[in-house]
Amino acid sequence: MKKIVIMQTSGNELANQLWNYISIYAYAKEKGYELENPAFFEYGNYFTMKEENPIFRFFFFAPFTNYTKRKTAFRRKVWRKLYFWYVRISFYFSEKHFFSYKNSENKPYYLSPTEKSFGKLQEMETKNEDIYLDSWLFRNPVGIEKYRKEITGYFKPRKDIEILVSSLVKEWRAQHKTLIGVHIRQGDYRSWKNGVYFIEQTRIREIIDEYLSVFKKNKDEILFVITSDGLIDEKIFEGLNFAVSKQNAVTDLFLLASTDTIIGSNSTFGAFASYYGNIPLIVMQNTPIDWEYYRDKTKYFENEYCTMVHY
Repeated sequence: MKKIVIMQTSGNELANQLWNYISIYAYAKEKGYELENPAFFEYGNYFTMKEENPIFRFFFFAPFTNYTKRKTAFRRKVWRKLYFWYVRISFYFSEKHFFSYKNSENKPYYLSPTEKSFGKLQEMETKNEDIYLDSWLFRNPVGIEKYRKEITGYFKPRKDIEILVSSLVKEWRAQHKTLIGVHIRQGDYRSWKNGVYFIEQTRIREIIDEYLSVFKKNKDEILFVITSDGLIDEKIFEGLNFAVSKQNAVTDLFLLASTDTIIGSNSTFGAFASYYGNIPLIVMQNTPIDWEYYRDKTKYFENEYCTMVHY
C-alpha cells in the first residue's frame, strides 16, 4: 500500500507537531494511504502509536521515554541535529519522493479533503510510490472534522497517562459540577516577540472573574484546572476552587481536553486540547476580550483569536 512518511517539522514542539500530524493523518485516511511519522520521535512514546522500525525506535524514540525537558535542553538539541542529518541523507537518496513546502508568511498548505492537491504533490499521488512530506504547515480543517473519531482513537495517550487523567478527572467531577481548564503559557512567551503573547497571572485572574460575571457562573460549582510550563502564584487565585497540575506536557494536554471549557493562552497547545476534547477555547488577551464571540460556543471551533494554529 502507498505510504506517507512525515519527515520534518522544523524543530517544533508537541502541539505544533500534533496539528501537522493530525492533518496529514486525515489526508492519509482520505486517500487510503498508510502513515509513518519518524519526526515524532521526541513524543511518540507518550502515545499508543508505535514506530515500526526497531532500529529507529531504539536510537531515536527510546532516549525520550518520559523525557520532559523543552527543545532548548541538550539532549533535544543533539537528537534534533542527528535527525536533521537523517532527513538530509534520506533526501539525497529519495529526492523524487519528497514534497517539501516552505512559506515565509506561514500560510498553510491545505490537504485533501479540505482542498485538492496541486502541482508536484498531485502528480505524486498518481504514482504507486511512497510520499515523504516535509513541512510543519500542512493543514486539513475539513479532514480533521471528517475523521475526528479515527483521530481521537489513533492519538490516544499511553495507558498509564490515560489512567492518571481518568482518575484525576473522576475525583474532580465527584466534587464539582464543572471543570474549566486554564492553560498558562509562560517560559518562552515572556520574551518571544517582546512578550506580546505573555499574560500576567494577575490579568488571568481578571479574565476568570470576567468569565464568571459575563456568563453568570457560580464559582462554587467550578474547579479551575490550571496547567502551565512555569510556577503558579496560588495566592492570585484565592477564592476560587482550583487545582494546579504538576504533570508533564502530554498529561496536561489530555487533562485540559477532559474539561468542559478551556481558558488559555494564544497557543497551539490549548487549541489542540480544545480540538481533541471537542470543547470551546477562550483565548486570553491583554486587551479586552470579545466575550460575545464566545457566547453559546459549546464545542471546538476555528477560533479567530487563536492565531498560532494557522488554520
